[in-house]
Amino acid sequence: MDTHELLALLVRHREQLRQWLDEDQYRHFLAMTERLREVGDDPERAGMAVMAIVRALWPVPDEAGVLAELLHADHRSIVTATTVPTPEAVLAALEELYAAPAAGEPDRTEAETADPIAADPVAADPVAAVIAAARRRLLTAPSRAAAPVGTPAAGDGPADVIVLADPEDGPRSPEFQFDPDTGQPRDIVVRINRILLADRDPWGAADWWLGRNSWLGGPPASLLGRVPDDRLADAALALVEEGGR
Repeated sequence: MDTHELLALLVRHREQLRQWLDEDQYRHFLAMTERLREVGDDPERAGMAVMAIVRALWPVPDEAGVLAELLHADHRSIVTATTVPTPEAVLAALEELYAAPAAGEPDRTEAETADPIAADPVAADPVAAVIAAARRRLLTAPSRAAAPVGTPAAGDGPADVIVLADPEDGPRSPEFQFDPDTGQPRDIVVRINRILLADRDPWGAADWWLGRNSWLGGPPASLLGRVPDDRLADAALALVEEGGR
């Protein structure tokens, strides 16, 4: 099963899922989806995670169409044919699923619920759609204009500071990277950015810093100065060693 297509399917039906699953069932479904963040590059682990997601959908009614069909699919083939999702795709999907309104909350406006493919051609490609959503989310974090190469605020090497390409504002550097007193890159941020190869994959590095982290109990960027630097570095090393980046 193409895991990116599954994630896109779940995101498209997130509001119906909140209707079909009660609060405990939806929390369990989210917990099973979180497992995709731990699979690294192992297709078998990805298959087992997808199987856990499918099993969490058991309360979905038969009239749910393709979602209901998943419950009656050949489970062995699901496990053996699952593709490994990109970390960006998983994080983007989880962001949407966590934000889905619960039953009884106001519905989205007609503009917000318009056909995403008609409104944005990139939505026709499930992988491109979830990656684009992840990047939009990352660009909403506080940031500053990227410092010119060779200046202290740019660091000593290309991987020292994350630089994201904002289509509207140009190169931006997420603000959490800088010491609020000196304006220079934090030593621990530079250390971890090098581990994460931020020059090769700035979006993935930013996702690690700004996304939920079950090992640390919160987004790493929010824990700067609150947990030991070595613990943050160990979490980044563990991700790289497991092949999750």
